[in-house]
Amino acid sequence: MKSICFFIYNLKTGGAEKVVIYLANYFSEKNKEVILLTVADNNDLSHIINPKIKVISLNKRRLRNVIPALIRFTKNKDIDCFISNVWPLTILSSFILLFSRKVKLVFVEHCSLSQEFKNKNYLFKILQNISISIFYRLPHHVITVSEGVKEDLISMGIKRSRIKTIYNPLPPRGKEKFRGIEKSTEITKWINSKDKKIISVGELKKEKNFRNLVKAISFFKKNYSYKLKVIILGDGPERASIESTIKKEGLEETIYLTGWVKDPIPFLKESDLFVLSSDFEGFGVVITEALSVGVNVVSTDCPSGPREILNNGEFGYLCEVGNPEDLAKSIKKALDKPINKEKLISRSKDFSLEIIGIQYQELIENL
Repeated sequence: MKSICFFIYNLKTGGAEKVVIYLANYFSEKNKEVILLTVADNNDLSHIINPKIKVISLNKRRLRNVIPALIRFTKNKDIDCFISNVWPLTILSSFILLFSRKVKLVFVEHCSLSQEFKNKNYLFKILQNISISIFYRLPHHVITVSEGVKEDLISMGIKRSRIKTIYNPLPPRGKEKFRGIEKSTEITKWINSKDKKIISVGELKKEKNFRNLVKAISFFKKNYSYKLKVIILGDGPERASIESTIKKEGLEETIYLTGWVKDPIPFLKESDLFVLSSDFEGFGVVITEALSVGVNVVSTDCPSGPREILNNGEFGYLCEVGNPEDLAKSIKKALDKPINKEKLISRSKDFSLEIIGIQYQELIENL
């Protein structure tokens, strides 16, 4: 395999987008010709992309316009392996097989589709299941980022033998640009505080359930003696709702929303505890980032990744989904009995880019 194309909707800040870039960088370092192909031209992550990689956008706003553009792209490029990320881009990518006998097609599913689209109407779910049962038979292989996502696809009719779980990688230590702490009034208060510092990271959208974290902190303050300062790194459509809940609970001087930062690692290093409060995840790469700097983790036991990363609670604390009281109790346990830092760092090495990259490389070479 000489040339590899990674296909994703855009390169805005997000877990799946970063993972695609880490893998693209890995193959570029292995002297492969690598293209990052996107539907839209949003790119907030250019600072972590290897300059040898070609970044190309189809520059389309509607998914229905993607197929013709994708076919033109395939005809004009000599691609050995096309790695398509996230439904429905995966099924749209199937059409390239009609115009190229050479290309090897791989689908990567980053989330539990049944969870991601559980609030859609019945007709949508039927059509989605039909599209998956038909089109997910066409690629040369399907990769899922956790065993939970794998089982979700199997429940939709995909053969187990066609799916391989490969966990998401961490960025290589020492090669990414160190950006330090980006200062603001809220961040400065958090950094300078003598209280226990808690951090959470992610897009402020409904499934991340940061309101669950806010309510947990409210319960914690009323019932336990620890003093806390909390920052949430990220932005998104739920910001106003979260701010309203913070105000309602009287936590304006306890919980700070900072917006996005270029690199969460320097903030994780300053924290005493990382908390993930999601209703569901595909994997949860930010958990591995926390482990990589020896920070203890509390996570909801949500589908699919956290339990797998934390090995059933060996490397972190798991709590009930959507239960602020149980989340608060788990935060208390983690602060009372933190897991050894070196043990957490050692666990994070299971998700190193070198280990995960080799798994991708072996799969691709054996297609």
